[in-house]
Amino acid sequence: MLYKRILLKLSGEYFRQSKTGGLDFNAVKKIAQEIVSAFKLGVQIAVVVGAGNIFRGRNKPEWFDRVAADNIGIVATYPNAMALVETIHHFGVSAHLMSALALGGISREIDAFRARKLLEKNNLIVFAGGTGNAYVTTDTAAVLRALEIQADALFKGTTVDGVYSADPKVDSSAKKYSRLTYSQVLKSSLRAMDMTAFALARDNNLPLVIFKWEKGNLCRVLKGEKMGTIVR
Repeated sequence: MLYKRILLKLSGEYFRQSKTGGLDFNAVKKIAQEIVSAFKLGVQIAVVVGAGNIFRGRNKPEWFDRVAADNIGIVATYPNAMALVETIHHFGVSAHLMSALALGGISREIDAFRARKLLEKNNLIVFAGGTGNAYVTTDTAAVLRALEIQADALFKGTTVDGVYSADPKVDSSAKKYSRLTYSQVLKSSLRAMDMTAFALARDNNLPLVIFKWEKGNLCRVLKGEKMGTIVR
């Protein structure tokens, strides 16, 4: 196995009901199945979830202060994380919820050292609450958590099969990259993640694996199948 421990970043969009938004429990079940399948390969896995299915701070009403909007987005990650933890338990695997903002009786505040020990003892970890700060995306939070748990790589599931020179849904001539350096990403402003996240990964030599989130793909990448884009 190429990776012993990974941090998986998933957008809240994957938890979304197709038309109305909100939380789709059938979608959560499919996500949990993919994660549990990967876990059974012997990989230690922690997950950072977004909240785009519920609220995006950057899509705030014009009268909202940005900090207030981002705070709503931070709290909105909790339902996704809680649903994922409960569904992982349904499949017979132990999972623990940790978050930037502790909620009494629901979520323990993030403790990197405890998280590492739990991972070593065959537990999954789900992180909620981003970093707990406005103006910081869950992509950057994912890099931070990956560094804190000493992950071998950060895996990001996306709607496209890697990093392209432009949006392939808009530009049919967009070039897909199988490998990139951090400097190439930052110089060309390739937007698979935000630039702060890329810079933090670069400064700490954290490899990024960006791949299409579809059934079976996480296991395929972990087994060494060449797909997606590796940034290192």
